[in-house]
Amino acid sequence: MSAPPVVPPSVLSSIGTQDGEHFDTLFDFLPVGAYRTRPDGVMVRANPALVRLNGFADEAEQLACVSDIAGQWYVQPGRRAEFQRTLEAEDRVVGFESEVYRYKARERIWISENAHLVRGADGQPLYYEGTVEEITDRVRERAALQRSEQQLRVITQQLPGAVYRVLIEPDGRRVIDYLSEGVHALFGVGPEQALRDNRMLARFRHPDDFDRIEGELAAATAACGPLTIEYRIVAADGTEKWVQQTSVAGAPEGAAQVRIGVMLDVTERKRAEAALLRNSELWKLALEATGDGVWDWRVQEGRELLSPQCKALYGFEPHELPDTPDALDARTHPDDLAGMHAAREAHFAGLAPTYVNELRVQCKDGRWKWILTRGMVLERDAAGRPLRMIGTHTDITARKQAEDLRLQRDLAAAADRAKSLFLSRVSHELRTPLNAILGFSQLLELQLPAGTREQQWLQQVLGSGRHLLALMDDILDLSSAQTGQLPIALAAVPLAPLLEEARSMLAGAAQDAGVDVALHMPADGLPTPRADRKRLLQIVTNLLGNAIKYNRRGGWVQVVVRGVARAGDDDGHGGGVEIDVIDNGPGLDPEQLSRLFQPFERVGAQRGPVAGTGLGLSLSREFAQAMGGSLTVASRPGAGSTFRLRLPVEPPHLPSQTSGQAPG
Repeated sequence: MSAPPVVPPSVLSSIGTQDGEHFDTLFDFLPVGAYRTRPDGVMVRANPALVRLNGFADEAEQLACVSDIAGQWYVQPGRRAEFQRTLEAEDRVVGFESEVYRYKARERIWISENAHLVRGADGQPLYYEGTVEEITDRVRERAALQRSEQQLRVITQQLPGAVYRVLIEPDGRRVIDYLSEGVHALFGVGPEQALRDNRMLARFRHPDDFDRIEGELAAATAACGPLTIEYRIVAADGTEKWVQQTSVAGAPEGAAQVRIGVMLDVTERKRAEAALLRNSELWKLALEATGDGVWDWRVQEGRELLSPQCKALYGFEPHELPDTPDALDARTHPDDLAGMHAAREAHFAGLAPTYVNELRVQCKDGRWKWILTRGMVLERDAAGRPLRMIGTHTDITARKQAEDLRLQRDLAAAADRAKSLFLSRVSHELRTPLNAILGFSQLLELQLPAGTREQQWLQQVLGSGRHLLALMDDILDLSSAQTGQLPIALAAVPLAPLLEEARSMLAGAAQDAGVDVALHMPADGLPTPRADRKRLLQIVTNLLGNAIKYNRRGGWVQVVVRGVARAGDDDGHGGGVEIDVIDNGPGLDPEQLSRLFQPFERVGAQRGPVAGTGLGLSLSREFAQAMGGSLTVASRPGAGSTFRLRLPVEPPHLPSQTSGQAPG
């Protein structure tokens, strides 16, 4: 905000008279507040600008309200008294800044006052006349600047090294106008000394590096580009140090360029690099002993020495690859080149302590190998450019393949879970309209005469609806089983009545198919399996139904039940009960057997006359496993099939158990 013109108090005095004559129009049109007050704090005149500043409607309202300027106007106690002491001692006040209240709103603002003292003929104070300018924005900006400068000082004090700002004049003269306290630890002189003598820091540079530094500084300034340079200095105490100086161009100030940068002490790093260089040959021998390939890159010379193990890693003899950096770079997979170069440049620039990258390299026989390459710059020149770098190549192909297999497994598992959830939700959504269709169809069945065409059509609707409802039930059961949410109520289940019930349920189907069904159970009784009776009945009826449906006319089905001793159990399930469902149907070949228990898989039967969904066997196996048992099959083409259901035996006095998943 530009300040309005300051009106000297003497002008105000010349406008009016001491005995109360009115000010003329100049007083009213002043762009800043103007006033006349008595020493006792009563205001006797206020121009329109001052009236507006205090929030009053007119001069009369303000004069009526202002009777004690010391208490009503100034925020800081004693500020009015300080104002009066200065006036009475010097007859004037210039630029007197105070925090005050707007009279009417009591809002706190900042003002700047210029005033002078009007005395009577006897020399006694009569009036204070002056101007008032609001400077709230200026004070706040000044405070914000002070806070920003304080924060900058705190931040730069925490940074390692010295932070600086330098102006480069058009004639090339460099003027440092900011330097942090870190310069003392680096050079041994304080920032005040260096700011007084702008060439002081330059005189600390090592003589052998001086010309190179000047040249690179001049080039960066001319290009307005970034600069990173390393050089030696001889500090004030005679210690030789290595300094890394980094700077960037800032916004210009007038004709002068601005550069902002930092100087860091990298002496320890340079010593470590020298030590690594001295031991590099021993390090190379140790690395080669691990079996990894070792490379030694002389960067500026354009040579890269590959150990025999490194060449053998890709199927080459020692003489078959040239000792150049592009020997293996040219065999790197195109998709990995950008990452390789980025990792190298990050290490060269000091942004990464080591060079580490994973890439694919093509072997002599055309195969691609995944390689972990690691390295470190051991030697740099005085400008910080890499001279020598040593590293290794490690074959990680097996690890990458294992990671890919794990990823594929996780993706497949996620897809399977999504499929199960989808089937469950779809099944639930379909059951509601399907039940409505069946319900209304059954009502129509009661009303239509038997034997009519409409009755026949209705029977087809009911049959299809019941088939679809059974399919929905199977899908829900399968989804629950695969997600471990299938409710299982385990208890002792007598086998004889359950098997008779299953045979009775399928007697009509067996008679229609011309298939004989026989039960064979030991005369001395059976151990009682521990199972869920509902699920066990589903398994038995499914196995028995399949054996009937897919048999030949005149064929047979035998259900053989026997106990299995605990000792000598070949498949490790322990003692239990086995139920074999044996048929003399067409049998299955090995390819059909491999797909038999997959959901919706009918191994070619979908093209035949027998209806089905392909879920029965998949559900039966899930039910068996959920009850702690197993379901297996043995079959050969033309020799029929044997489905074996094995269940654990109910231990004596074991209470029933209800579970939402297979027992663990």
